[in-house]
Amino acid sequence: MGNITLNKVYVDKNRVDYFFSVSSDLQKYFNKNNHLFFEYNYEITDVPESILAIPFVSNVIPLTWLTNSTLSITELDKSFFNCLKEVKAAYQEMFPHILLYGDVSVKKIVENKYEPEVEAAALFSGGLDAVTTFIRIKDKKPLLITEYGWHQNDTNYSEVWEADKNNAIEFANRYNLENVLIQSNYGTFIKAQIIDADFSKKLGDTWWHGLHHGLAIISAPIPIAHKLKVQCIYIASSNSPLLKISCASDPTIDNKIKYSSGNVFHDGYELNRQDKVKVLVDYSKNNSPIKVRVCFKNEYNCCKCEKCLRTIFGIIAEGMNPEEFGFHLPNNLSDDLKIKLDNEVKFFTDTFIKIYWILIQSKMKENHKKVLYPDLLDWFLSYNFLKERQKALLKYRVMNFLPIIKRKIRIKLNNLRTEDI
Repeated sequence: MGNITLNKVYVDKNRVDYFFSVSSDLQKYFNKNNHLFFEYNYEITDVPESILAIPFVSNVIPLTWLTNSTLSITELDKSFFNCLKEVKAAYQEMFPHILLYGDVSVKKIVENKYEPEVEAAALFSGGLDAVTTFIRIKDKKPLLITEYGWHQNDTNYSEVWEADKNNAIEFANRYNLENVLIQSNYGTFIKAQIIDADFSKKLGDTWWHGLHHGLAIISAPIPIAHKLKVQCIYIASSNSPLLKISCASDPTIDNKIKYSSGNVFHDGYELNRQDKVKVLVDYSKNNSPIKVRVCFKNEYNCCKCEKCLRTIFGIIAEGMNPEEFGFHLPNNLSDDLKIKLDNEVKFFTDTFIKIYWILIQSKMKENHKKVLYPDLLDWFLSYNFLKERQKALLKYRVMNFLPIIKRKIRIKLNNLRTEDI
């Protein structure tokens, strides 16, 4: 059994730094300085340490369970401590083929309570999922929580974060809401590649997707939620019942999370992606259209990646112009989208085709009289994704035979080096 010990929680105005130690068998999974931090746009000196401990615990507890280790801390909030058993059980049900052990050792469990003064806070990236949740709960006047977790040891300038932050602030101003802005290194302080090398085959998923990101994202704003006395933190769903997959952000996990007097709700799980596009489009019919930010880690919508394309086609299928929602498109839209789709389809998975693209085609057939680009209908409604993917893959492999071989060799060499670290 390994050990992770939180040695120090250092608070300076709007920032909290966690310094911890780990046993030698676990050190390979962490950067050498063993340091996690969060920086907020609110001062947190009045937040109890038992609450401040929650983000740290959330980021390392899945690894504790995965490696049958012990996590030792001085103080922890009672509501959160109690919910960990249910969260662990939800993970175990999601991953029945791997046993999750490990435990948390707490010297002092503290009961924190408050009367809620803010009804809702919503994690807000500006993407379709987040915007859909905002539309559904806008009457609650939610705080908008926007995060960037990809810093290293300290905050550094990031064009992506600046774009996300500015978009969130502009959005909040438009609807007379308040922003909660969070910067951290929760995406980098753990060596995900090393964990994946040891566990991904057994787990059937990656560390970040299967175990880490949900708890990391949800726990980051909890100190502010406690400070401002928030009743519920909403996180938008990424998946739907159309696709039963393992994922660290899932209603069976998220809805179990509790902190002091607050709770978490995984919103919109009953909706597929095309349903969410319809929510966005229907809202815009009676209000100004909301611009969505689809590209992850990009400053703007590139309008050529799979995620951008599926959103563009989805909006068109609902009878609207994608440019009203933040997508910059050329005049020869049909020809341009055909070229981009032919170029990207080789990367599509069977799952993506099934749960996204076939639904878009069905919706476009249903709404064909409302579609603003009739020439697009001439080819898209009969577009055979499986056949076109096979053709594109064959062409790609023939044209890139040598680079592909070189890349595979490079990946194998990198993996060997990684295993030696």
